[in-house]
Amino acid sequence: MYQFNSEDLAYAGYLKKGITSNSNDLNVDYPQITVDKIVEAEVLQFCNQFLNDYKLPKTKGNFQKVETFLQHAVLEHETNKEKIADWIASNWIKI
Repeated sequence: MYQFNSEDLAYAGYLKKGITSNSNDLNVDYPQITVDKIVEAEVLQFCNQFLNDYKLPKTKGNFQKVETFLQHAVLEHETNKEKIADWIASNWIKI
């Protein structure tokens, strides 16, 4: 699976704590059910995983679209990955 990195992000200012964006550890072996949308490594992992799970073309445009949806006002207080992914998938063509 192609992995987009911090240079591909549309937004700047994410916290650079935890796993580094250039690390091979972005595919963690343990399931994490939440995403911290201000931590760069978690945003990278979520966006890459979403493209893979939904079998979307691995383009920078699609990667940044997932990132943009992740920061959407409707999802401001949502941290559950499954709920976020469902909302993004439901609105992928609408918005």
